[in-house]
Amino acid sequence: MKARDADRLKGLRNIRAAFLNKEKEAGSDSISDEEALVVLRKLAKQRVESIELYEKGGRQDLAESEKSELALIEAYLPKLADEETTRK
Repeated sequence: MKARDADRLKGLRNIRAAFLNKEKEAGSDSISDEEALVVLRKLAKQRVESIELYEKGGRQDLAESEKSELALIEAYLPKLADEETTRK
């Protein structure tokens, strides 16, 4: 974080907080990869919904912030296969 990228730092902190909350819910010291993916998908869905609401409300500044967080979250999600790959 030497570049002082505030949006990236905020996104990483939100992801970490979501993981810690999941750990506390489960009462364990760690979460499995599957649980981590579920948390990341939930965060991504929340960001998509927030972007839509902010754009409808005319708050482009907040929508852009959410888009940068969404891009960060999607970087940690596995890539989905495209249609051509699934047809093979």
